[in-house]
Amino acid sequence: MHQSLSIDHHPQSTTVMASVVSAFVSFISDKNVESEEIFERSAINSDVLNDPNQPISLSAFLNAIDISAQITEIKNFGLWFGNQYPPESLGLLGYIGLSSDTLGEALLNMSRYFPEFQSHSTVKVSHIQNKIILEYGLLDGSIVSRRHDAELTLGTFLNVMRRALGSYWAPLEVHFNHGRPDFWQEHEKAFQTEVRFEQRRNAIIFNASDWSRPMPGADPHLLLIAQKTLNTLKLSSLVHYTVAERVRSEIVEVIFTNTPRIEYVAERLGLPTWTLSRQLKYEGYTFTGLFETVRRDLARYYLENSTISISKLAELLRYTETSSFTHAFTRWFEVSPKRWRELYRGNHSSDCK
Repeated sequence: MHQSLSIDHHPQSTTVMASVVSAFVSFISDKNVESEEIFERSAINSDVLNDPNQPISLSAFLNAIDISAQITEIKNFGLWFGNQYPPESLGLLGYIGLSSDTLGEALLNMSRYFPEFQSHSTVKVSHIQNKIILEYGLLDGSIVSRRHDAELTLGTFLNVMRRALGSYWAPLEVHFNHGRPDFWQEHEKAFQTEVRFEQRRNAIIFNASDWSRPMPGADPHLLLIAQKTLNTLKLSSLVHYTVAERVRSEIVEVIFTNTPRIEYVAERLGLPTWTLSRQLKYEGYTFTGLFETVRRDLARYYLENSTISISKLAELLRYTETSSFTHAFTRWFEVSPKRWRELYRGNHSSDCK
């Protein structure tokens, strides 16, 4: 049985405000799923429902989403969870957006305060010619379960934008870093636009002409209260990520589209290759070692949480031969990938009895 924790105090743990939990409970309740079981299996203390501003482990929350996706058999769980996610359920961050004067100010304010809402994370807004790009990134390389997180996050921002632009408004494009899932047509239905996968970033792209549209719930007094409250919490000040952690995160981001190479990762981080190598060495790491660690963590995650074939998984993890992947996995865990999956499913079945 898992020990229930409400807050992970490890200094490197990525946290998110517990306000996300109430919307999650409402969503799974509509699917006839009991939240108590999900909380226990994902090590979330249900007491967080009474304190929406307290930080909880993002990893635990994403685990709860993965478990719910399995139970409900909703393959695109994060997508549809985000699609119906009311901005108010974001708590302080949502009210900062909704109470801003214009859509542009809402997105800038939310991007500025997002690291306080969810540590180890960034939201960036860029103007390129007549388009605006809203980009979301997770900087914690230890979190390999990212698809539901990215789809949920972009969905919540889309709902904020639709408050100003109308419930049927659609962006020009939506980009996701992860590979195209089996039921990818649902993404275009949810966003009402072209959705591209295996892209450099998770992003919503829209016309710059929408930037100045007024927010219907603009309230400068409420905005000030929400901003001051978030300033006192300062979740991001509790987390300091290392170069090695940033490199791990970049490897997770690119591995499904390209073989991660130090030159490419250095470019994404804006560093010369030799500088990145030197900084990793100073922290006691090598790029090759971090690459192997990411492969190991991704292999374990997908064997436990998907039905992907072992040969396909080997290909996704950039092994030229399935036998090379099997050899590496056996070296890591002293058991073959096939046997690991069998043991995990057997233990999971026993836990549910």
